[in-house]
Amino acid sequence: MMDVGRHPKIKLMTLSEIEELSGFAGNFHVKVRKKAKYVDENECTACGDCVEVCPVTAPDEYNYGLTTRKAIYLPFPQAVPSSYIINMEDCLGNNPIACGKCLEACDKKCINYDMKDEIIEFDVGVIIVATGMDVYDPTILDEFGYTRFENVLTSLEMERLLGPGGPTDGHLIRLSDKRNPKSVGFIQCIGSRSEKRGNPYCSNYC
Repeated sequence: MMDVGRHPKIKLMTLSEIEELSGFAGNFHVKVRKKAKYVDENECTACGDCVEVCPVTAPDEYNYGLTTRKAIYLPFPQAVPSSYIINMEDCLGNNPIACGKCLEACDKKCINYDMKDEIIEFDVGVIIVATGMDVYDPTILDEFGYTRFENVLTSLEMERLLGPGGPTDGHLIRLSDKRNPKSVGFIQCIGSRSEKRGNPYCSNYC
């Protein structure tokens, strides 16, 4: 992602969604909503002073709730651009201002609680469709005990535990007692290849 952000012929738009698409192959017109980050990404140096004073703690989406973050945070360690964003659903600093500590701590005055979404329009010749995916909710299959037992994890949560930048710095531990497991059992095809619950097709990724 850093290579993409530095490429002279690529304009990277993060936290953005396509609102409208018109035209035809070779001549598309795109309308994009760039969502407000409430932090000036061109001025923020990710110094972390704002995070230190933020009183709000919320589950960290990047680590699938295995850790917490503040209302103002860096989305993930290698984020591009390397600047903080504010989740206004968690923040106490807006409507009305009940906190404002991050604003006071920011020497560069990058924070703007009144920042609005921005609509950007441009023309392109080709569009690459990368749809992504929706993660299956394993709580539907209650026989596996996901969320009832701390040591039952999804493969994505397991991946975050094993990641060097993850909540345990890459060390595999049991969440219940923070000790190393003697063995690990993998159950495949959860949420797929089922005509009754989940999806009838193979996920191709488990």
